[in-house]
Amino acid sequence: MIAIRPERPQDVAAIRAVVGAALGAAEADLVEALRRDGDLILSLVAIDGEPVGHVAFCRLACDAPLRATGLAPLTVRPDRQRQGIGTALVGDGLRRLAEAGEDLVLVLGDPATYGRFGFSRAAAERLRTPYDGPALQGLALTAGGRAAAGPVRYPAAFAGLS
Repeated sequence: MIAIRPERPQDVAAIRAVVGAALGAAEADLVEALRRDGDLILSLVAIDGEPVGHVAFCRLACDAPLRATGLAPLTVRPDRQRQGIGTALVGDGLRRLAEAGEDLVLVLGDPATYGRFGFSRAAAERLRTPYDGPALQGLALTAGGRAAAGPVRYPAAFAGLS
């Protein structure tokens, strides 16, 4: 049975291994940089005896008084993909963010994948980010999130991605 919980210090090496196996070293470096810089506001692991999946949520900066979060990256160990682990991680993370009073979550990814959670391009259309385009989607968690507009800045760690 899979358990979802916040990361613990002893999970850091296993998280790096899961992210690296699924997405490569650059994404593993991203997670470590977000953690180091204090921009990682929620980091969840899927445990099945050991970490088999991970999702990171980071703080995004806005000019408006808005608690905006970025979902990136979501990873599941390649031999454990297509078993509902990623779905469980995202669902649990969104629930926790809503309970914590976050207003908006942005994700850059496949609309078919993230649309299942309520993310849409329409929810991100009035925002300006370095990642504008059809893969940028938003999910408003509050009325403030639904009214969000203007520039959104990602943490400096994202500058290291190509």
